[in-house]
Amino acid sequence: MILTKYGIEMLGFSDFPETDVLEIQFGILLLYSIQGMNFNASSSECISEVVKYGENCSVVVSNSLNEACKRLTGEEFNEDEDEWIEKKKTTPPFVLIHFKEISKRTLRGGRRQQHEGCILTYDAFPEHREQIEKWEKESLPSVVTTLVVHLSTLEAPIDLALVERVVSGLTEDGVTVFDMKMSGNVSLNISSKRTSSDINRMLSLSEKTYKTFEHRTSQHFYAALIEKDKLKQFLSYFLFIERSTHSGFKKINYEKNVSSIFKVPRKLNESGHKFFKERFNESRNLAQRFHWCAILSWQNIDDNDVTDFFEIKKIRDKLAHGEDISERDLPIDKTRKLAAKIIGCV
Repeated sequence: MILTKYGIEMLGFSDFPETDVLEIQFGILLLYSIQGMNFNASSSECISEVVKYGENCSVVVSNSLNEACKRLTGEEFNEDEDEWIEKKKTTPPFVLIHFKEISKRTLRGGRRQQHEGCILTYDAFPEHREQIEKWEKESLPSVVTTLVVHLSTLEAPIDLALVERVVSGLTEDGVTVFDMKMSGNVSLNISSKRTSSDINRMLSLSEKTYKTFEHRTSQHFYAALIEKDKLKQFLSYFLFIERSTHSGFKKINYEKNVSSIFKVPRKLNESGHKFFKERFNESRNLAQRFHWCAILSWQNIDDNDVTDFFEIKKIRDKLAHGEDISERDLPIDKTRKLAAKIIGCV
């Protein structure tokens, strides 16, 4: 709905002169509830260290929203945290992801109003949404994917449920700015128990994986995590495995990685290695390349995983050829587990 000037004024906004200048740094705070994990009851501190993902993104895990938010932004999240949690029907622990733009933005005049110690503006920064949306599209999938994988174990996978998304700015005087134009399914989970030290170690692994993760590949795992349709979820996990396999195969160097695994008789040294090199270069299909990656690149992929891969691929192939597969027969958990193990090899 597009508001008229009269409608905007009725909301309490008024035009400020261009001589009234504000320097504002914008950011986005994403709040997720962790499903399938809790802090260990014996933990003396139920909050992790702050871990940076790239230049302008920080992550923290905590039972307290306010404590976590203060570590990320310097401010509390809500005056009555318990009431807010009850109203949202959510539970701790939480993952808070904070992305902050590097450069500040200048507001000259514009439509504004004061509200409970904050400044409200109306469509004053249409261009800044593009930067945040770009980060959400290109970087957030890798952040969430690596968090889910490394906060999980193969026996106890976790999920992240988005509870709140807040876009706001901060003036040089520390006043919060909100622009008025910017701004699941129930399942049974058995929660694993983690100490703050465990979670710090997991976050460190996640951050290391994030540095080497390819967005074009991670987006498929992320799409599966947020997908409600079971078929689409299964296909997204499989597409992640497929793209990871082809990408991993292309990184294998025959002379450096492959030739040493073949024992060729000395009398056939030249022709034998030529033969094996030709077989390697002829590996075009997914199954062949999966084998090569499992042998040479993916250190924690074993025979059971290879067997699982072929069972999963058989289901995918049936779907591709038009056969009907019921939702209950889709090996979603097995496919997610294999994808997570591959991520652990990155």
